[in-house]
Amino acid sequence: MLPILCILYLKNINAFKQYSSIDIHIWDGKEYHKEITTFLKSKKIYHVNLTGDNKTDKIKLNNAEKTINKLIISNDSLIGVKFHFEKKSEYWTFIRVLEILAIEKAEFYLLYKNDIWFANPSKPKPNKNPIRMMTCSYRPIHINRNERENQLLNIEEIEKKYYLPIIAYLLLIFFTFKNYYK
Repeated sequence: MLPILCILYLKNINAFKQYSSIDIHIWDGKEYHKEITTFLKSKKIYHVNLTGDNKTDKIKLNNAEKTINKLIISNDSLIGVKFHFEKKSEYWTFIRVLEILAIEKAEFYLLYKNDIWFANPSKPKPNKNPIRMMTCSYRPIHINRNERENQLLNIEEIEKKYYLPIIAYLLLIFFTFKNYYK
């Protein structure tokens, strides 16, 4: 009975809730300056100027989210989006832009000074002479690497979910038997 109450308590306090974060690498403008600037100059840019007015910023961000969604779905590599933050713009707009890019799974976006640039990279040209890979192993060839990686990730998630309740249950059993045989 006690293990069940322990698990219910942990579930009620959201002990199993997973938190995540966004990795941000801010570009200082020195590395790859020529490559990135030529890449961004080759795009038709849709400007979103965030001024600090909550109502208009919400509307602009909603429209920008729809635009980014359309660009990603259509794989349009000719159009980009530039978010410019004025001095009076608020922090939530910056977080919302990063959130939009994370939700839409944007592949290429760049933070530079008071701007965030987004653009779809152009698709690489197909290689006419692909490299043929030969595998020397004892595994069957028909096993797909992606399937195996997904299986391993699923096993890790299950272990992480039930790791603490199982240890707590085993400790309860251990102490019960320890007290019983005294």
